[in-house]
Amino acid sequence: MRASDKIKVRQRRFAHVALIVISFSLMFVGKADLVAMRDARMSSNDFLAPIIDFVSAPIRGVETMAEGIRTVASLRAENVRLQAENDLLQRWRRRAEILESENQQLRSVTGSVSYENRRLITARAVTAPGGSFAHTVLIAIGDEEGIAAGDPVITSNGLVGVVYEVGRAYARVLMISDINARIPVMLALSSWPGLTMGKNSEYLELAFLPAEARPAVGELVLTSGHGGILPAGLAVGRVERVDGDYVQVRPAVDFRNLGYVSILIGGTEGVDRSESRQDSFFTPLPVEDDKRLLEGLNASGTRQ
Repeated sequence: MRASDKIKVRQRRFAHVALIVISFSLMFVGKADLVAMRDARMSSNDFLAPIIDFVSAPIRGVETMAEGIRTVASLRAENVRLQAENDLLQRWRRRAEILESENQQLRSVTGSVSYENRRLITARAVTAPGGSFAHTVLIAIGDEEGIAAGDPVITSNGLVGVVYEVGRAYARVLMISDINARIPVMLALSSWPGLTMGKNSEYLELAFLPAEARPAVGELVLTSGHGGILPAGLAVGRVERVDGDYVQVRPAVDFRNLGYVSILIGGTEGVDRSESRQDSFFTPLPVEDDKRLLEGLNASGTRQ
């Protein structure tokens, strides 16, 4: 090998060794710089963190307050919405209660016994019954539906009264509690006949009983059917009190809660309905009638 070639080989080897040394030196220097930079960064963080925390504390407070305000506003809006929903539900509940009450009343009157040769028709009570001078109620039905004076008016509990004025679409009912009302009745247990008399109050008086009659407290009082206007067996009331000759009867129907009633139409063929006016249909028996028996009496309480 020539001397010049040997020199070139040595130069290449020296250059390789120099590159290796320089590379390792740079690696150590870079690591040293990274460590130094990390230490410097940590030192600055330790110094700046309390300052940043102090400065940002009011900002965090403002943000917390703003979030609280947004939460309160959201809760108020939710409360208003829930109140509106609650009001709506309360209105629907009241409506449902009204409908349920009406349905119960309708079921009660439509569930009444079907009387032979009589047609049952339901009507709504328009006015509240009762008053100081007259116990009547207006019903939303008239002669267009075949209603006539003298038709009995009932509920499932018993007798309400009798139609005595009829218009085209409305009719007025004289209730058994009216002071003019006289209803031929009989005691359910003993079958003794008598008349109930309205007193314009919550009670009726049972009069014109035979002297030997002994009504019992709680005994049911039924229509006797004499005269043919009122069918027999309608509940009028129950004996509430017996004081000598005075017999007090509580009506079977609660007149304060009349919503719907039923009218019995027909079944009076051959019966004289000319006496179905208020001034003649409800006329008491003469007090001087000693027998006080209702055999042969018509619905007005007069002898046939």
